[in-house]
Amino acid sequence: MAMYGLYDSDGILRFMGGCREACEDYAALFELSLANCSLLAIPRVIRSPIRTRRVSRQAGSSN
Repeated sequence: MAMYGLYDSDGILRFMGGCREACEDYAALFELSLANCSLLAIPRVIRSPIRTRRVSRQAGSSN
């Protein structure tokens, strides 16, 4: 399921919704002309597991 973003003519994200119709409804509500806006599909982020290296702290002697 993709998300959609409605960007104004300055490239500012004005609304993000789960369907194109929600973005169009937002534009109509705030009287934004769709001719001056961009409606883009925003890909869903797939998180990959991050493996971190564990740092083992060994007790040392102070000399």
